[in-house]
Amino acid sequence: MRGVLAVLVLCGLAACDRLKPAPAAAPSTPTPAPGFAGVPATPPPASAPAATVQAPDEVNMDAANAENQLVKSEVLSRIDVMPDLEPEEKDKLYVQVERARGMGKIITIPFTSGKASIGSAEIAAMAEKIKLPQIQKFADDPTVAFVVLGFADKKGDVKHNQVISLQRAESVVKALKEGGHVMNVTHAVGMGSSDLFDAKNLDKNRVVEVWAVLP
Repeated sequence: MRGVLAVLVLCGLAACDRLKPAPAAAPSTPTPAPGFAGVPATPPPASAPAATVQAPDEVNMDAANAENQLVKSEVLSRIDVMPDLEPEEKDKLYVQVERARGMGKIITIPFTSGKASIGSAEIAAMAEKIKLPQIQKFADDPTVAFVVLGFADKKGDVKHNQVISLQRAESVVKALKEGGHVMNVTHAVGMGSSDLFDAKNLDKNRVVEVWAVLP
């Protein structure tokens, strides 16, 4: 009889164990969304110019070069319609470019959309480019003139683009003198709307070019 009671007690205990609820799992902590609970949001990519300030390894001053001839003719056509130059200054610049025995691009500065003034980073980069031997030799020669050509893309109003292209060129002229310590005679020329640099990607046409002109 005692054996039977012992068996019944053991079976009852086993049944109770089976009926016990399983231990509850630890509550999962939801992953907080970026920007909340101390999790930093991923910053948006910074906007940047189409390119960096550039200078050629070797400046092509060949007056017979096709690109140089094209730019020369374009510059001459813009000088004719520059509104802010006195007739005497306009004639002097025209003759200086037309009779140049050599003319070559030495620096290219990119601009972001709608921006008319050169940025501090570009000023610093331009000052470094001027120190390159192939460019410094022009800055050291007081007979060499610098012609600074401003360009705009073909978006928007043509007259506005003409104005902003000149403003870009003028801002680079100022930076050349103040940041680059260039003492040469320097002229700003607004070239207006252009797809000269990339007809498919108009963003690449927002630049200023610095050209050295040999007398």
